[in-house]
Amino acid sequence: MQSRDFSHSSTPEQWLDGHGDYLFRFALLRVQNESTAEDMVQETLLAALSAHHQRAGLSSERTWLTGILKHKIIDHFRCSRREQPLDEDSAAALPGEADADDFF
Repeated sequence: MQSRDFSHSSTPEQWLDGHGDYLFRFALLRVQNESTAEDMVQETLLAALSAHHQRAGLSSERTWLTGILKHKIIDHFRCSRREQPLDEDSAAALPGEADADDFF
């Protein structure tokens, strides 16, 4: 069995040309919004740029970038779940300012 050498990689300037379309399609399939998918790809490339000197080269460059993108997408859904707007019934059930003053 032959071991593959993943140590050769393109420069950060070449990442968008070489992997941008793939990363965008990957993100769009998951977030279902073009603008959000573009943001995810940009965040991925920025994170990769800041960490590319730490890359061990144990996987292909595309696999490495996709792994970063997966984590960005997970973070996006985690944050969006925390920021869900309240409906009117839920908002009415929250204590108002007078109730908060009485509490303390």
